[in-house]
Amino acid sequence: MRLRKDGEATRRRILDAALEVFGTKGYHDATHAEICAQAGVNTSAVNYHFTSKENLYRATWEHAAKAVECLYPLDGGLGPDASPADRLRAQVRAILDRVMDPRLGQIHNLRMMEMANPTGFLHDVFASWLNEHRRLTLSNLRDLLGAQATQEDLELCELSVISQCRAVHKTGPPPKGSQGTRRPSLPWRFNAADSDRLADHITSFSLAGIAAVRQQIEARS
Repeated sequence: MRLRKDGEATRRRILDAALEVFGTKGYHDATHAEICAQAGVNTSAVNYHFTSKENLYRATWEHAAKAVECLYPLDGGLGPDASPADRLRAQVRAILDRVMDPRLGQIHNLRMMEMANPTGFLHDVFASWLNEHRRLTLSNLRDLLGAQATQEDLELCELSVISQCRAVHKTGPPPKGSQGTRRPSLPWRFNAADSDRLADHITSFSLAGIAAVRQQIEARS
């Protein structure tokens, strides 16, 4: 049992170190040697637990995504009996918390590095992660818009809700090594302390818009 716990601890140290190195340098410029030095292990430990750099890269994203889901589950811990409006608000708050929690900086960097310089190794993982998030969003919107809503109705409302949440992304330079350029500064500044009031505003604004769209759907039916 002690050996198993030691092995799990070593694997976690490697993943934490890999997240920092991959998030800073990207897949191609990161090396086993640097990751091992960061984790305080030798290269044989990386080979034993992951067998290849590609496997380590995929495992690093899965490790990071799991940590995010544990910290800020998109359903906010609400049960299926919660109202659609409460479920929407919980999801909005979770997205905002994910965006603004400074502890998640390297996770965001890893994702941006892969988007800027794609390896293809995370394509399926990203797609599965995104599809699960969309499934929850579209389910909530279906309950709010009614059974007569079309897929386009759902996706347009999804775009409106998620875009509001994403608009509060921190501005600044792209991750080191990426091909992007500095994004222009936005006229507003928010931090984690603003999450609650932002969630209230975005939810109220969205629910009003969704109610208007539902009236349009019912009028055309």
